[in-house]
Amino acid sequence: HIHHTQDFVALVRRSIGDRKNVLVFFELPDTTRVLRECAFWDLYYEHCSYFTAGSLARLFRRSGFEILDLHRDFQDQYLLLVARPADSTTLPCLAIENDLDQTMQDVVQFKETHVQAVGHWKRTIDRLHHAGRRPVVWGGGSKCVSFMTTLGISHEIEYVVDINPHKHGKYIPGTGHKVVSPVFLKEYRPEAILVMNPNYCDEIRKAVNDMGLAPELWPV
Repeated sequence: HIHHTQDFVALVRRSIGDRKNVLVFFELPDTTRVLRECAFWDLYYEHCSYFTAGSLARLFRRSGFEILDLHRDFQDQYLLLVARPADSTTLPCLAIENDLDQTMQDVVQFKETHVQAVGHWKRTIDRLHHAGRRPVVWGGGSKCVSFMTTLGISHEIEYVVDINPHKHGKYIPGTGHKVVSPVFLKEYRPEAILVMNPNYCDEIRKAVNDMGLAPELWPV
């Protein structure tokens, strides 16, 4: 969400000063996964910068940090970086940093597969709707907004489910879909749930089973 990323990281470094024992930890989405999975729903205007492991490492090294650890977590959705102050620019030393050539290939692949990915989900949702399976989307965050606005979803899906009570009764920007609580599904009884983050499928499955429901889960 930060426009001038190098200015920001340089500010962090200046704030630390000569305290070489201070560690910094940063966690942010991994663009490599977005490109390789053609996860168009993870692209939205609030994220004004995107990083791969290599570009993130270069940013911190150029800003006066030595990188101690850099890896992926949460099913490779996020990059986790640990660094400490250095006296000057440090050199790459981690294998994960050497990703420039592969990233260029990933960008080309994303461009080639984006149209097919969008078409796939449009057709899938159309089939679920016309089959009367009353699909809903689980997860009313930015992923959902990008997913539904990109696909141009309207009547094919009626509701979006979210566990955050502050979202209940509100509406998805752009498409106007109402956000409801999971308990609402006991009455609505959907036969298909599109899960915006596959990492939560087990949790969602348990929640709906506890309500006596057995919808099919479609991880996005």
